[in-house]
Parts: sequence; C-alpha cells; structure tokens
Amino acid sequence: MTVPIKEKWILPVGLAVALTVTGVWGFSQYRMNQQYRIHMENIYQKSFYELVGNVGSVESSLDKLMVSDDGNQHGKLLSEISRQADAAQTDLGQLPVSHVALDKTSKYLNQLSDYSYYLVQKVSDGTPISAEEMKNLKALRENAARLNQDLSELNREAMEKKSGWGQFIRNRNPDFYKVSDDLYTKQFTEIQKTGINYPRLIYDGPFTETSERAGDSALKGAAITQEQAKAIAVSFVGKARVSRVKNTSDSSNGLLDTWGVNIWTREDPKSPAYVAVSKKGGKVVTMISSHTSGSAGLSINEATKRAKKFLDENGYHGMVPTYQQDFDGTSTINFAYAEKGTIVYPDLIKVKIGLDDGKIFGFEAGNYLIAHKARNPGQPKLTMEEARKRIHPNLRITSSRTAIIPTESKSERFCYEFKGEYGGNRFIVYLDANTGEEADILQIIDTKNGSLTM
Repeated sequence: MTVPIKEKWILPVGLAVALTVTGVWGFSQYRMNQQYRIHMENIYQKSFYELVGNVGSVESSLDKLMVSDDGNQHGKLLSEISRQADAAQTDLGQLPVSHVALDKTSKYLNQLSDYSYYLVQKVSDGTPISAEEMKNLKALRENAARLNQDLSELNREAMEKKSGWGQFIRNRNPDFYKVSDDLYTKQFTEIQKTGINYPRLIYDGPFTETSERAGDSALKGAAITQEQAKAIAVSFVGKARVSRVKNTSDSSNGLLDTWGVNIWTREDPKSPAYVAVSKKGGKVVTMISSHTSGSAGLSINEATKRAKKFLDENGYHGMVPTYQQDFDGTSTINFAYAEKGTIVYPDLIKVKIGLDDGKIFGFEAGNYLIAHKARNPGQPKLTMEEARKRIHPNLRITSSRTAIIPTESKSERFCYEFKGEYGGNRFIVYLDANTGEEADILQIIDTKNGSLTM
C-alpha cells in the first residue's frame, strides 16, 4: 500500500512546528528568568548599599552625639539615630541571607533604635542624658563603628572577587534557614562572632540572654532521627494545620544540635514555618514563622492565657508570664518557670502569638531546655522584711518576691526581687537572700511596643 506524499510530510512538519514552539517557549522562559534574576539582583544590591549607608549614618550621628552638649541637638541626633537604625534593620531584612546569620546584627539595630527612641522622649521632657546613658550610647557607638567597618570590608571583598548578589542568587541554597558558605553569609556570620555587645538594659524581659552564659550543656535524652524530628515538628505545629513538610539541614546554634524542618500550613501555604528539633531528646527548640496580622481581636490578657495553655499542652507546666511586648498585631510573651512561688529566670520560654486569630507562630525554648533542673534553694537566711530594709530609700518599692537569677560566672543565685520606681524610671533590684548583698540592678526600658505584665 502506497502512502500519499502529502501524508508523508504531516508528521515531520508537525514535529518541526512542535520543536519550534517548544524552543520559542523555552527561550521566552529563559529570558523571563534572566530578567527576574537581574531584577532581584538589583533589589538586593540596593538594599545592601542602603544598609551600608544607613549604618554609616548611624555611626556619624553617634559620633556627633558624643561631642554635643546641647539638649535640643541631642533630641535631633537621637531622632535621626532611631530612624536610621530602623531603616538599616529594614534593609537587612530584605537581604536573602539566613536568619541565623543575621540574628545578632538585627537585634543590635533594634536595640539601638529602641534606646534612641526612649532617650528622645526623655530629652523632649527636658531631662538631660545621664552619665550612665551616655556610657550606654558610647558602647552602642563602638558597635556601630565595628559593624560599619565589617560591612565596608564585605562590600570591598565582594567587588574584588566579583561575587555580587547575582552570583549569590545563582549559587543560593534554596533553604533560606540554612547557613550556607557564600561570601555574604560567611561575613555576616563572622559579624555575629566579633562582639556586638549590648549594654545591660531591659528591652526583651529580664535575663533573656541567660543561655549565652549557661555554657554548652547537652540536652539529655535518646538521639532521634531526622524522620522522627519531622513527626515531632508536625505534632508541635498541629497536624490539622499542616499542608506540606520538608526536612532541611541539621545545624547547631552553639548550644543545642538540632534537626531543621520546614512546615507549610493551610492558612499560609506560601511561607514555611521553620522548626528546630533537638537531636537529643527530641525537644522543639525554636519555631519561626511569618504572620500577616489582621485587626487585633485579642486582649493582652487573653493572648497570655492562650500562650500559657499552649505551653501546658506541650508539657511546660508551672510557667508564669514575666514580660510582654507587642509589635504589628502580634505579642511576644516571656514565661519563666515558678517553683513554690519563686521565679526561676534561667528557665525561660518565649511564645509569639497573633492578636488577631490567637495562633502561635513563634517559640523559643533554648534557655529552658539548657537550664531546667530540680532546684532546692533552701530557707533564706534573711527575711523579706530584713532584705527590704537594705534597699535604698530613693526606690519606691511596688512589688517583691523571691527569684533565682543567673550570674556572669554561669551559676545561679537565690535572691529577693524588688521592683520599684525612682525619678520616673523603673528598676528591679536583686538582693542575695542569704547575704543581703546587692546581686544585680536592672533598669526597665519601655519602648513604643513594650510593656510589662509582671
């Protein structure tokens, strides 16, 4: 049977058309990807240059503040510093670098902005900056100079090695929460290590940095596999909420070795929550997730009750709220373990909750997991009244209780905790319950987003 010549050409022509269409489509996708990559490179480059510029401006403004002796000028400079630090933090948040590598830098900028804002309010009321506050500003200025130098060095090194943000995007690890080995991430990680030291101020609740002084205690318990970690993470977030799960890399934050798990929830299918589960004992150390807040429907009291219930449901009993801070429709609540009426500050857990829907989307238990243990402080040698008499009469005491606090020498101290007011400021004084020695004094700094719930 002879096939007509016309039919012989149909298949080759059809294949040729299909290949041509596929080629055109593929080239179009390639061009779109190239354009998108260039677009993102420009955004990252702009954010990085603006970060360098804003940090430089912060250092310059702090330098001017060090030599200014005029109250009005102090107010202007502090307003600029607060604004510049806020802008630098925004720039930092737009860079596609691991959260782990940016944490300490971000915290420094946040503290600088908040402290400057606090001092603006004080100076605007006619109160001059005290010697202690100027000492704090000097320490923050030294950190700004170091950060500015490190960022400038990173920019110079990137230009020399021709390792711009375009190269970063091409080589980028898709796991945003993993610390990779690219130039930018490595340099920001080094910045973390090279001493951004904070003045002793309270923005984040008392003794929130205790894990850094607690030593590298190993969490007790059996070792778990990565698959077991995934199951633990799903259970912690809530199986009904989960739409997709993916294991990420293991990591160590210097305190606890963890397995990482990314979890997409039904209410937010685009942005995953990151859950870190300890390799020993299988305890959730951290949960980080984004939250698009609606109008606040929960009161702070209701949010605290829900956070407390969440802790109880996950086996953390005996926790009491010690501090609370609101920001953009969310509330971060610090809880410390209480034993027979004594607050145990080393055993600290933070819970982040949405004030619109009451869902938990942030959790940090590193301090608790490292420090929690059975304690028996015994009967104090001093009574509460005897300790109270040792407090300076200038402090108007508003409340008192017993507390266990961490020390710089990585031990703990049994104290009486006295909260009070002086000169419009609030303080917490800790007296050793056995010797009567003044163990610590902390000043409470209330910012535009923070309030105590003691």
